[in-house]
Amino acid sequence: MSKADRKSNAALVSLIGDLKDHGRSTGSPIWRDTASRLESSRKNWAQPNLSHISRHSAKKETVLIPGKVLGSGEISGGQTVAAFSFSDGAKTKIEASGGQ
Repeated sequence: MSKADRKSNAALVSLIGDLKDHGRSTGSPIWRDTASRLESSRKNWAQPNLSHISRHSAKKETVLIPGKVLGSGEISGGQTVAAFSFSDGAKTKIEASGGQ
């Protein structure tokens, strides 16, 4: 018997399924790991601030966050940040620094 879906957000359930499928087809473990992190409880999701992202990533790099990006601090370097959600302040600061 398969376990019931614990998530009620249809977009999140679809994203998790797509990440698992992509991980199986490419054999790349990063997509399966990201899907498993998004499947866990939301209180266990990553929630880094912009200052943490700026400190640990190079300029013009793509950063994957399996959770929510918070807007504390500054970001420089025009990083492309991919995350499930962003605070309003984080989105504004990323776009102002030339990132996406």
